Amino acid sequence: MLPVNDLDRLLEEACRHGPCPVAVACGHDAAVLEALARAEAAGLARGILVGDPGEIREALEAMPMPPREIEIAEAAGEAAAAEKAVELVRRGEARVLVKGKIQTAVLLRAALDREKGLRTGRLLSNVFLFEYPSTEGRRLIGVTDGAINVSPDLAAKRQILENAVQVFQLLGHAEPRVAVLSALETVIPGHAPSQDAAALAGMAARGEISGCRVEGPLSLDLAVLPEAARIKGHQGDVTGRADILLCPDIVSANLLAKSAMFLARFPNAQVVVGASAPLLTNSRSEGPDTRFLSIALGVLMAYRGEGTRAAGGADAGLSRRNA
Repeated sequence: MLPVNDLDRLLEEACRHGPCPVAVACGHDAAVLEALARAEAAGLARGILVGDPGEIREALEAMPMPPREIEIAEAAGEAAAAEKAVELVRRGEARVLVKGKIQTAVLLRAALDREKGLRTGRLLSNVFLFEYPSTEGRRLIGVTDGAINVSPDLAAKRQILENAVQVFQLLGHAEPRVAVLSALETVIPGHAPSQDAAALAGMAARGEISGCRVEGPLSLDLAVLPEAARIKGHQGDVTGRADILLCPDIVSANLLAKSAMFLARFPNAQVVVGASAPLLTNSRSEGPDTRFLSIALGVLMAYRGEGTRAAGGADAGLSRRNA
């Protein structure tokens, strides 16, 4: 399997598996509906819109070119819509769960219900996937976790790392390079981000974390810029060529991702992993382009294994934010 190195290739590979059924909780969101119309036209996905039928039809009628191959599943209120959308995914009637006009917390609460949800025993975490125009050509860089885990400890960071590695492996990268970020490339006494970074790199060196190469602590410039590595005289398998940027906490990851998204305007997709199906929880400020590419990422992950493979582990491994 050749690695997916840009978002055009991601879309091409995802379309090979379509049209994939996706369940949208509170499906009257205009940006989601526009993304679904594009996904339908590309043969990528077909939507099952869950929520108030009147609101959904009103939103569809307001579109110049609405999606045609859609179903409407009635549910009254956000909580019921989230539960119904999760049920559709759990029964296999849909392969990807999509956030519509609903609060993320409500959707995650339904997805993580102990009896009716999509739990696997793994920690949930978010991966932003950016197309980065490097000097060597376009390539994909993942930023994690900017949406779910507020202040992860070392054990949670390991699971966040492993979730992101799985995303890249499903994209055909056999051994993705992970940079564990900090302000500096040295361990600072009493500074948890740099100490955790060194600990994760040590785990990888001992074989406790497999399927990837890990370095840390690394500053952002050393992680992504070969010229910064040359100037600073820093050598390593990951330095200057990182595929995955593991940030210290939700604030740093969210700021890094949204800076790339809204200031640098890098094309991107995103997904929440760790459940038994891909979850798409895009922010309300994100437009149809990002949502369309996120659907493509979710579809490709679902059909390449993320949607059907549940990893082992105890529910105790889940963060309190995920509970």
